[in-house]
Amino acid sequence: MTLEWIEKYLSEAEQLVYDNQLKEALTLLNNLLYEEPGYGRLHNHLGWAYLYYGADVTKATLHFEMAIKFDESFAAPYLHMGTLYTRKGKYVEAIGYLEKGLTKSNPNKVAFFEAIGQAYELKGDYAKAIKAFKSAVLASVAEHEITTLTSSIKRCRKKRFVYFFTF
Repeated sequence: MTLEWIEKYLSEAEQLVYDNQLKEALTLLNNLLYEEPGYGRLHNHLGWAYLYYGADVTKATLHFEMAIKFDESFAAPYLHMGTLYTRKGKYVEAIGYLEKGLTKSNPNKVAFFEAIGQAYELKGDYAKAIKAFKSAVLASVAEHEITTLTSSIKRCRKKRFVYFFTF
């Protein structure tokens, strides 16, 4: 369920973040919690701001968990939790969130498959990373994305080759 009135504020907060006004954005978002504490998209925005701009993993985790709790069908917090766990080096957990997010409503398949590929790559499972990057390529129509993903495939092939011949 989307609340139109609050979506305007979420967009405003997002723009504040992009304009390097993180404190103001977080104030706006946190104040909205008084109005709609159970709105999953609000929690997702808070988690996004804390993770990518505020460097507060604890608060980001809390808000992503709340976003999932309040709107289980919303794909975005699963992508962000996958990114968060990848950054922590917890690749199995990251892949779990990412794969679950792919089953939700309207996931950004390119972003999910790319994130899955990155987690597998960092885990050292290059074959699965390549497979995920190929899935991302097939889901994309943007030339710049395809170029980046193709580079990721090549990188994993090189790593697999080096790994294979180092023993």
